[in-house]
Amino acid sequence: MSDFLRNSIATTNQHERTHTATVDTRYVRLPEDTKGWLLIKLSPSHTDAFICEYTKVTMVKSEGGRTYFKVADGLSSVGLTASLSDENAKRLLLKTPPSTAVATVKVKYGARKEEHSPFKGPLLQQWGTLNVGSQPITVTLNSRWTGEFTPIPAGVHRIMAPDYSHAESSTLGYRNTHPGRIKANDVWFPIELAGTKGNSTRYVHIGHLSEGCVTVHQIERWNDVYNFLISHRLPNTDGKYVALLEVTK
Repeated sequence: MSDFLRNSIATTNQHERTHTATVDTRYVRLPEDTKGWLLIKLSPSHTDAFICEYTKVTMVKSEGGRTYFKVADGLSSVGLTASLSDENAKRLLLKTPPSTAVATVKVKYGARKEEHSPFKGPLLQQWGTLNVGSQPITVTLNSRWTGEFTPIPAGVHRIMAPDYSHAESSTLGYRNTHPGRIKANDVWFPIELAGTKGNSTRYVHIGHLSEGCVTVHQIERWNDVYNFLISHRLPNTDGKYVALLEVTK
């Protein structure tokens, strides 16, 4: 039996005998100056994939300078075997789990008024305040008023774990204009609207423009939002949900 298999205990019955197997569980942790995704190599296909911080993995073996593990929860590559170099596995797969206390972030509608965007010129923004703990953070809930997009409705929704890298949405500029201060710019958290199931295509994310999302307009506060959400998982959801989102007008 591999030395990795040693922490949590499971029992199976075979030929009327009870055998004990132990499973070593780890969680992805990333450095502060990171885009928020861990590059892994799937096995046996050798294709690249990405998993987010605090993803749960179960260790399999160390072989040929690489550490193999199974992705155990979340929204990406669940159930698949993957690997990292032994050095990176030791550094990035740690025993610290996310909090499973039920976390709630609150959004309160504010004024609907215009700002002059450095990117798009005059924009009518539906402003709001996002409260993470006791910290008020300015967000925009909609920037486009053609009828295709609307501000997020009042209610209690669920925030999901990150789904995939949103680097194509051109948020790298925020890292460039805030060097060393903004991380995980392409980590977006999907919102499951009350009464629906799964990703509504609305997200909690960094930015100055909103298409019905909860967009963290106060760029320098994005890290606070990211750190809070990524470090939580709603209990009994297999790592698919991180927090509740309470929206009021």
